[in-house]
Amino acid sequence: MAIAVGVGVAEWAWWLALTLGAVPLFCLAVWQSADAWYRAAFFLRHGGRRRLPPGHMGLPFLGETLSFVWHFKLARRPDDFIAAKRRAHGAGAGIYRTHLFGSPAVIACSPTANKFVFQSADNFGIRWPVPELIGHKSMVNIEGASHARLRGIILTAINRPSSLRTIAAVVQPRVVAALAAWADMGTIVASTEIKKVTFANIFKMFISMEPSPLTEQIDQWFGSLMAGLRAFPLDLPGTKFHGARKCRRKLNAVFRHELEARKKVDKKCDDLMSGLMCTDDE
Repeated sequence: MAIAVGVGVAEWAWWLALTLGAVPLFCLAVWQSADAWYRAAFFLRHGGRRRLPPGHMGLPFLGETLSFVWHFKLARRPDDFIAAKRRAHGAGAGIYRTHLFGSPAVIACSPTANKFVFQSADNFGIRWPVPELIGHKSMVNIEGASHARLRGIILTAINRPSSLRTIAAVVQPRVVAALAAWADMGTIVASTEIKKVTFANIFKMFISMEPSPLTEQIDQWFGSLMAGLRAFPLDLPGTKFHGARKCRRKLNAVFRHELEARKKVDKKCDDLMSGLMCTDDE
């Protein structure tokens, strides 16, 4: 009996030691696997001609997204995320490799590195925000000559004297009315009220739409769309990214309906949409 108990304890201790040793090794292997994969792929593609900046790619699929969201959104201490990079990999040139929101990325946190990025736009392709949410031909997802042309069209529509007069005529009375209403309300949440006024002004100037249940719904769709931009790009029901794609389709339907209605009846409105429709483009 004593021998049997001794053998059982020894076997239990052996399994416990194996578990305690294997779990850390497994976690370490998982932690290093993504970084090793990307470094190997980079080496096979470029050989020894180029080098990756210091850093780590984080967990498989997730990368360092969880840590990034924790520091930037929950803890509200973004500098700690950068400081951790510097402690782990050195100050160096101020650039670090990482993996955020489903894509490999490089963080540039020094003036020299940022200046190089801003002055070398042709060498960097647009990878974020996700084109499916913002649009493949939006200003944030196009670059070079196409970006300059679209920006010129929008600025031309906005900077017309008639457009500037309309903006002033629309914004001023709405802001004055809002200030008077806030004074009567007593205590208000400033950020919420300012957002409402700003959104109403934008809709009036862009599409000549007055506040209504539809504009309130559009406001909610825009909120879900913006939440999807900061979410992990996982297109599964229940995720913020999936919800953002649904909201984008709804927003497209609203604006497409308004655009087609103006084309059919030759409806002219002194707003940004009409300005864009009347702008000549090569």
